Amino acid sequence: METQATLLHALQALYHDPKADTRGAANQWLQEFQHSLEAWQISDNLLHNPSSTLEVLYFCAQTLRTKIQRDFDDLPTSSRIPLRDSVLILLKRFQHGPASVRTQLCLALAALAIHIPAEEWGRGGVMNWLKEEICTSNEGISSLLELLTVLPQEAYSHKTSVRPERRRQFQKELVTSTQDAFQTLTDQLSRNTQEYLDQIIGAFAAWLHLSHGLKASILASHPLVAAALSGLTLDKSFDAAVDAVTELIRYTVSGSPGGLAEQMPLIQIIVPHVMALRSRFAASLKIALADRQLKIKDTSHVSDVEGEEEDLEVMKGLAQLFAELGESYVDFIANGSGQVMMIVEALVEVTSHPDDTIAEITFNFWYRLSSALSKRELYKGFDSERVIELEMERRVAIFRPIFELLLSLVSYRVKFPEGFETWRKDEMADFKQTRYAVADVLMDAAAVLGGERTLQLLASGLLQGEHVIREGVCGDWQSLEASLYCIRGIAKAVPSNEATVMPQVMLLLTQLPAQQQLQYTVFLTIAAYADWLGVAPSASSLLPHLLNLLATGFSIPDDPAAAAALAFKHVCDACRNILGGLCIDALVNLYSQAMSKSSKYQLSAEDELQIVEGLSMVVSAMPVDQTSQILEALCLPVATSLEEVVTESQMARHAREYISSRNYTVSIDRLSNIFRYVNHPEPLANSFRRLWPLLKNVFIQMGSDMRTMERLCRLCKYVVRVCGRFLGDIVVALLEQVQEQFQQHHQSCFLYLASEVMKVFSGDQSCGVYLGNLVFVLFGQAINLLSSIEMFTAHPDIADDCFLLASRCIRYCPHLLVPTPVFPALIDCAMTGVTIQHREACFSILTFLQDIFNMYNSVSGQQYRDVIDSVLLPRGPTMCRILIGALVGAVPESRVEEVMGVILSLAQSYGMNVVQWAENTVHLIPASVASEEEQKAFLQALASAASGGGESAALRNSIEQLSDVCRRSKKLLELVQSVLRPHQLALTC
Repeated sequence: METQATLLHALQALYHDPKADTRGAANQWLQEFQHSLEAWQISDNLLHNPSSTLEVLYFCAQTLRTKIQRDFDDLPTSSRIPLRDSVLILLKRFQHGPASVRTQLCLALAALAIHIPAEEWGRGGVMNWLKEEICTSNEGISSLLELLTVLPQEAYSHKTSVRPERRRQFQKELVTSTQDAFQTLTDQLSRNTQEYLDQIIGAFAAWLHLSHGLKASILASHPLVAAALSGLTLDKSFDAAVDAVTELIRYTVSGSPGGLAEQMPLIQIIVPHVMALRSRFAASLKIALADRQLKIKDTSHVSDVEGEEEDLEVMKGLAQLFAELGESYVDFIANGSGQVMMIVEALVEVTSHPDDTIAEITFNFWYRLSSALSKRELYKGFDSERVIELEMERRVAIFRPIFELLLSLVSYRVKFPEGFETWRKDEMADFKQTRYAVADVLMDAAAVLGGERTLQLLASGLLQGEHVIREGVCGDWQSLEASLYCIRGIAKAVPSNEATVMPQVMLLLTQLPAQQQLQYTVFLTIAAYADWLGVAPSASSLLPHLLNLLATGFSIPDDPAAAAALAFKHVCDACRNILGGLCIDALVNLYSQAMSKSSKYQLSAEDELQIVEGLSMVVSAMPVDQTSQILEALCLPVATSLEEVVTESQMARHAREYISSRNYTVSIDRLSNIFRYVNHPEPLANSFRRLWPLLKNVFIQMGSDMRTMERLCRLCKYVVRVCGRFLGDIVVALLEQVQEQFQQHHQSCFLYLASEVMKVFSGDQSCGVYLGNLVFVLFGQAINLLSSIEMFTAHPDIADDCFLLASRCIRYCPHLLVPTPVFPALIDCAMTGVTIQHREACFSILTFLQDIFNMYNSVSGQQYRDVIDSVLLPRGPTMCRILIGALVGAVPESRVEEVMGVILSLAQSYGMNVVQWAENTVHLIPASVASEEEQKAFLQALASAASGGGESAALRNSIEQLSDVCRRSKKLLELVQSVLRPHQLALTC
């Protein structure tokens, strides 16, 4: 009673105490209470107590549900049936609500059904038991119907902690009970036609979704199907009927052996009933369009908001039904027969609805129809290429008017309305999502109509607006912007040889009014058509004007400047072969202005990087003998800026002032883009050699600053990748700096840079001594730092990059690692950290182990087998136990696949030794968690892999099943981990 009183007090505090600390303490106590054994009885008592408040009832119902789902094994066997009967009594008591409490109780009883075998429910299992309760009871019908709905919905839920085999049995039990469920619902339909119609139809939909247990010919005349179809005309049952009819439509295309021909009796019932609703939609559409026109003419016009919302929900339901018909029967529709065109016409009406959320319901249908018409692989049933061509032309000719109409129905939706400046953030976000969705539909239409025809239709509005602009009047900029947005959206569909519309559009872009949103779209359109510009005959005449326009955009704050920088990069990339000879001096001049401290451009540091990247690509396309001077022009302003920072930092240190890392990283990032995108190794190596003293100073000054070192190491990574052997002796200086800085500051980026050097220079014998010394020092430092799982958790980035470096050593230069004393220490370190929760670090460790086994089993790795054996065989039992511990819960379930791969590779390398090691480990798992049969299946799967059985699906399923049964609840998972203790094992041999 004391605990019950504390519970009531905690709930009162949680919901009503004004102090956040008190509410937090109450919440913590309540969570701990839910894990206790007392929670079973106290929750049940309070649920039966008539004086319990809604808050108490809901908490106790939720507690009972979660206890059954996750802690059912704590319950004595003798308490199962009494608990079931108690929940049933409560369900009948809460027949009329509260609905939230009733739903929790239904979920609790559904969880009981998953746990308790069919024979304990009596003959026929849970469904027969429920059927008898419904048929013999005059009370609680609403609750029992909700339970009947919840049961199939929970069939595939993994919230209930149950063995995988029992879950599969329960699913089979329900599937075989489908006809009994239909019969029970039919009986209730005849008794309670109106009062419970929506619940009956909802339950029918749930069971239909679970199993397709009846033939279409039987369903066509089934009373439940008739009820669902007639329910579409009733307000109370409309939502449930939409769900049920949707399931019926999906049922007809679910892949029955007889195909659609077998489903035709049901289809012939469904389609006319759904299409009969078209007139209702059309009437509401007419009202909605009229209301929209009134709003356009009179902005003060106010609609009936409540009635409008209700009508929109109905319209969405109807739209979903039409869309479901279209998507399900899209292959028939694509044939263009007259009988199915009425579905397309209905979907055109839905697309024309002024409410975007309704219109967008059809967008997936237009995508699927476009694919069915335009993708050749969907015409496999035809005899020859010629026949396919003719059939494609026939179908496209039928649907061309539809898709041309579609362009007009969706393109106006991207237009900025009056007053958009006052929108909230969420309203602007919704509008942007609509624009993205419309752009996708435009591409679907272009796939059918062709890019040129689509461009002509979309550009007509923009080119008509040209006359308004030439008269010196800004006009309707929103319409111009909308047309331009649509043109931009189909850029990938427009052929590169289009020479009629795009030259006009590109010329027009330089004449559009200076409205910020319009200019933003102008710049993004240039970016989208950069590839077209790269091959256009008129590119040489257009590019100077467009580049001037983009340079103007650099001075417009915020989004337009960013868009202009992005467009500059794409134009430089696509037109690199033209720009190098056309206007390289102008580009360098523009670059110098952008990099200047006195620049008037409104570019952010990220935007400036786009300019650096663009010009670097142009330089990359130039002849190598012309690049040295230009490279100097690219590097000089950046190096000068960085040198000023270094000098300033030296002075600041004397004055004990702080210089922000951003002062360094801005210049370093610019240099990174130069060395990443200029593809001339020898001139770049010469430039880097000149920069090295400056960069070395940065290493020394900022070695302890993670952000600066990460950016500097990234720069060096690009240098190593691009310049390679042209770096000469400078790579030795770089390695020495990496080694020294890691010893001092333990930054993970130094390990990553070392792995890049290892990858590029592993075959260079002149670097062998330096690389060997680097391996010894870096791994020695990292291993000392990663001495326990707690240290791994504290330094996941070091763990990640350490084992990335180790993997690259195994792949590219195993002679520098495997025969050395570092190798066994590194294996111990990997075993210590394999259970780290950090995703990337864990993946790197598992990859390292996998690489060792891959090398061990390869021809080239035979020379290292004796060394590897001497290291792994003594550690084998411990390694196997740690890996199995990871498999059954020490690492998140998402990484089971990688752990399983390592275990199988271990078994393939060391055969039956691994089976013996695994047997010693698996037998530690309590039989209450993993039964003897489940343990035996796992060991047999492992033995199959050890004997060369490969990785069959059955083998992997057996291994996954052991993982599943040990993870099925938090309590069992913790029990298994406390037995295997993968975190605490003594790893050093």
